[in-house]
Amino acid sequence: MKYNEKPQGEKKSSRLAALITAIILLCLVLAGGAFVLSGRPSSRGADLNKGDLSSSSGSGGEDRGFAGRLYDWLGIETIMTILRPEESGIIAGGIDSADSTAGVKASVDESAAAGETDLVSAADTAAGSDSSTADSAEVKAADTDQAAAGSTQSKAADTDQAAAGSTQSKAAGADQAAAGSTQSKAADTDQAAAGSTDNKAADTAKDSAASTKDEADKNAKKNSGAESKDEKKSESVSKDEKDASSGDKKPKDSLTKLQKKYVKAWEEWHMRDFPLNFPLHNYNWKYLKFDDKGVLHYEGDENYTIRRGIDVSEFQGKIDWEKVKKAGYDFVFVRAGHRTMHSGDLQKDKRAVKNLQRAKKAGLDVGVYIFSQAITEKEARKEAELCLDVIEESGVEITLPIVYDPEIVVEDYYARINYISGEQFTDNTVAFCEKIRKAGFTPAIYANCSTETDILDMSRIKDTVIWYADYGSTPESPYDFTFWQYSNLGWVDGIPETETDLNVWFIKK
Repeated sequence: MKYNEKPQGEKKSSRLAALITAIILLCLVLAGGAFVLSGRPSSRGADLNKGDLSSSSGSGGEDRGFAGRLYDWLGIETIMTILRPEESGIIAGGIDSADSTAGVKASVDESAAAGETDLVSAADTAAGSDSSTADSAEVKAADTDQAAAGSTQSKAADTDQAAAGSTQSKAAGADQAAAGSTQSKAADTDQAAAGSTDNKAADTAKDSAASTKDEADKNAKKNSGAESKDEKKSESVSKDEKDASSGDKKPKDSLTKLQKKYVKAWEEWHMRDFPLNFPLHNYNWKYLKFDDKGVLHYEGDENYTIRRGIDVSEFQGKIDWEKVKKAGYDFVFVRAGHRTMHSGDLQKDKRAVKNLQRAKKAGLDVGVYIFSQAITEKEARKEAELCLDVIEESGVEITLPIVYDPEIVVEDYYARINYISGEQFTDNTVAFCEKIRKAGFTPAIYANCSTETDILDMSRIKDTVIWYADYGSTPESPYDFTFWQYSNLGWVDGIPETETDLNVWFIKK
């Protein structure tokens, strides 16, 4: 015997059981058919829909109860609903359509009757007596364009206005129906004028209508004036927006061809608009040239001239200021001190006081600067105080600005100022400048194009002098600046030990 083959006896037993089951099912189907053919399911369906299987009395009720249970057990109700829905009474979710229609019709009739009763009642009340019922009945004149109510005439709906004091009710599609005889102010006074008082009510209605018209005209004029005012305001706003828009375009339109080139290159590199949030310069670089020693000349501009200068610290050593003056340099920025890049210690320049005194004595205009590594506003103010102390100690009259020089140190990854935000960087700059102004001096900021565009918020320092550092053949920044440090590799007579930064000062003629 195979693994999945059954014994012969078991096969016979299975066949016998299947035959018996089929006979029982056939009997059940035949029994159900008998009920269907007998016509009883129609009444039984009605009984079932009512939810009552024993509504009759006596043995008949018991028989129908048993039949009903058998009816449910065989599922005849469902079969009948499908085969003969018109007889089962179960239509549209168990709601008889005829009954439903009759119910709706009855409801509509009741509503109509109630509406008529309410309308007549309202007319009776407005008239103030039973004798006005006939007049009030004219409200129901559905096809007339006008209904007469006493001596008061109401205009039809074509005039889009109902006379004041009428009930202004609409009846079954009529354009307008007059409500009773002069129902003016009936709701407020609970009294309707009828008979001899009709004329007075009509006059009242006229006065009320005229008053309403005058008020409407007044409001219309008022609204018209307001709209005119709003239109003027809108035009003004549009003009302001237009001016603002043109103002936004004006800075870029003011750029020279070379500046536009630099700005475009910057925008392509940074993938954003150049922040034109600071006044622009109008220097003309066609007047710019360098001699064979790398000294800058700017000649021919009818608006500006230049003076040449340097900036120095203790690293330049001992300086012969007389030779510097004879070499053609007219001004100098002397370092007052510096803050260390790691520990943040604030230190005065060892030669600051002597350089100030001797440069001034040689006839140079002098100013001071401080190399900053401030990371808080408090530290920036301390640096401003150091500059003021050095100036006071030197006893020299300062004729140039006091410069804040906060520098990102590319060569030193751990320099403390490298890790502050642009907002903090700007806060520190503003704090330094405010401190210098309060002391009666002119503040300035030392910056390059990267500092101006990527770190500083230039919109917050618009009234501050800029000392701009750029070692290219022409300045890349379109921002205005007064001083330009154009080289850090200059050799100057009187400073033999090291190279010196070279600067020019643009002076308006």
